[in-house]
Amino acid sequence: MVSFARIVPNQHYSRKELASLWGYRSYQAIARGVVTPKGDNKIILFVTQDKQSSSEQYRDYLVGAVLHWEGPNDHFAEERMQCAQRQGDEIHLFYREKHHSDFVYMGQVDVVGCTLLTGRPSRFELQLRAAE
Repeated sequence: MVSFARIVPNQHYSRKELASLWGYRSYQAIARGVVTPKGDNKIILFVTQDKQSSSEQYRDYLVGAVLHWEGPNDHFAEERMQCAQRQGDEIHLFYREKHHSDFVYMGQVDVVGCTLLTGRPSRFELQLRAAE
């Protein structure tokens, strides 16, 4: 199980560092934008606002405490995300403004809006939870 006990909100983390903390052999295990650890109730998002020119140019951006996020073209885990609160899944957000920099752990988010689409990326609005 992936633990967030040693992950601190507003702190910077590399994928390599997180992979080590979570017991993965390499960071490739968490190299996707959406990670769902096997046998766990967590959905982990790695979101980059300004992507490399060679990457898919999803429109992902934070406005205040709301992330506007386009899901991956393969629609991986979108229905699971849509039902996360009802099914007891946690969605955790790591965010960075520019590629090749470390991610900032933003905390848990809740889906507050969702438009599931076919043939193009679905759109989500994810609200950061208030610090507890």
